[in-house]
Amino acid sequence: MKTDRKEEKGGETMNNSLKALQAFTDETRLRIINLLYERELCVCDLEAILGTAQAKISRHLALLRNADLVRHRKIAQWSFYSLQGTGLAKFVNELVLGVLRKEDVYRNDLELLKKKAEDGICQTDVALKRRSK
Repeated sequence: MKTDRKEEKGGETMNNSLKALQAFTDETRLRIINLLYERELCVCDLEAILGTAQAKISRHLALLRNADLVRHRKIAQWSFYSLQGTGLAKFVNELVLGVLRKEDVYRNDLELLKKKAEDGICQTDVALKRRSK
């Protein structure tokens, strides 16, 4: 049975939307989105702020990548993540600014991010500076 391209594209769009909605159903993933809304972060940054094991953070990030919500880049052994500019950008803006930032846990994460940034959030920045010399 043949399907036309329009039907295939519609199915792909629906599948991507379902993946994105699934990504929003976990508090840890919402906390990651909230933090990445501020700036690009290394996995070790997220690990330190959220107090969660690297393996768990990586699984959540994989799901967010699969839903096209975040992108990543690697430098040596470090992986850096940032929010993807997708069709869901308006929804993410409203979610983060209108909902998440009103809750204590998400505001506390931001305070910890700010404090860690002032203290030198992780060794990634130090190591990368050494490599570039």
